[in-house]
Amino acid sequence: MSMEIIRIPRPTRIELLKLRKRLILARRFYNLLRDRELYLLETFRETLKAVVEARRRLNELLITTLSNYYTSLYLHGLEAVEAYSATVPSTLKLQVGYKNVMGVWCYTYEFIDIPDPQPHLPIEFSNIQSHRREILELLAKISEYEKTLVNVGAEIRRLRRIVNMLEKVYIPRLEKTIKYLTMKFDELSREEVIRAIKIKRKIEIRE
Repeated sequence: MSMEIIRIPRPTRIELLKLRKRLILARRFYNLLRDRELYLLETFRETLKAVVEARRRLNELLITTLSNYYTSLYLHGLEAVEAYSATVPSTLKLQVGYKNVMGVWCYTYEFIDIPDPQPHLPIEFSNIQSHRREILELLAKISEYEKTLVNVGAEIRRLRRIVNMLEKVYIPRLEKTIKYLTMKFDELSREEVIRAIKIKRKIEIRE
């Protein structure tokens, strides 16, 4: 398909100039989209590294917190654990915002009004509450990173289709059409020159 030329009803030199301008714009547009695609790919890689690191840290915190929880159950019993847990607010506020990543809108998540650790608690319960804020912040960050990966990945796929179309179809067709018209007009110019020389010679012979 890229080997075909663009069909023009009335090929003229003005149309050739227009095609050359279109080619310049297409190449400029291609370079801009290519740069944007590379930037989004780098953003995708950095976000992927961040989400892997956040998940690793979250797993470590959950293992530690779960160990403290079972230690609390063993030392204080289920009733004491439930009694201490009842004093902690059961609802949280999640603030949702937006950020623009090179033209891609992504969500941001942040927990607000996270309860502070309560004083005068047994050491096992204090350890659990000391990790609460970091665990909630990591959960918000992981959700934000994963949604960013989905949106940026979709934009990268869309850009790649456009870039491939420009690189393999549209720009080669423009170049082939411009080359064809240039050769055609050059041939017409040579024919006109030859015709003018012949007419001049006939006039000289008659004189």
